[in-house]
Amino acid sequence: MKMTRALTPLAIAVAALVSAQQAAADMWMDGDYIIRVGASWVDPDDSSDNFKLSEDWISAGFDLDSDTTWNISGAWKPVPHWGVELMYIGSTSYDMDLKRIHDGDVTFDTDYDLGSFDASYSNAFVNWYPLGPECLGQPYVGIGVNYTDFSDEGFSRALNDDLIDSGQTVNGADLGLGHSWGVTAQAGVDFRFGRDSAFLVNAAVLYVDTDTDFNTYYRSPLDPDVLVRDSVTDVDFSPWIFNLGIGYSF
Repeated sequence: MKMTRALTPLAIAVAALVSAQQAAADMWMDGDYIIRVGASWVDPDDSSDNFKLSEDWISAGFDLDSDTTWNISGAWKPVPHWGVELMYIGSTSYDMDLKRIHDGDVTFDTDYDLGSFDASYSNAFVNWYPLGPECLGQPYVGIGVNYTDFSDEGFSRALNDDLIDSGQTVNGADLGLGHSWGVTAQAGVDFRFGRDSAFLVNAAVLYVDTDTDFNTYYRSPLDPDVLVRDSVTDVDFSPWIFNLGIGYSF
């Protein structure tokens, strides 16, 4: 009887441990985690009138070229058909080519090197996977939040020389871009190399809703001791991003 009383709690404990291990195995089964690396092609929005130096000297239209960079992401599917994903897209560099300038009531057509800046993108998504894990192709859609970090911004030497020579500024101008939080969305597909393969190829398209503040700092010849800041708020940068890469699931 004493032996039975001693073994009963032990049996219950062992059964509970086995059940917990089985539940853990079901929760973290093969394929619940995906690591991807690849290339990104980033195409920003350059359709807005985004540059302003003063009330009388305003540009109208400049061109931002697309750029290619790298990306890395990790996804976890804790429940069937749903997952969370963290993605980082590396820095892209943009040369700002000014196409037209309004100077008072006069408009000049030009092809002018305005300056440059870099941008990098951090994203967090909630993804929905409509198909079951047994399918080779796994399409998904996701929505989430984006943080865009602008860096290394500055006006070109040619622009600063012209500003000084024309008497607009004392020693040129500096550019500052504000960092941005926004909404992002994506649609993509993972395609496994085989039913027993942990390797896959990925393709995805993202849209990032990104606004920034375009700040110009300069000293006017009228009062060179005062640093003037002219700002254009809510400048629409919002890029389309196309990802292509490979991944590993486990």
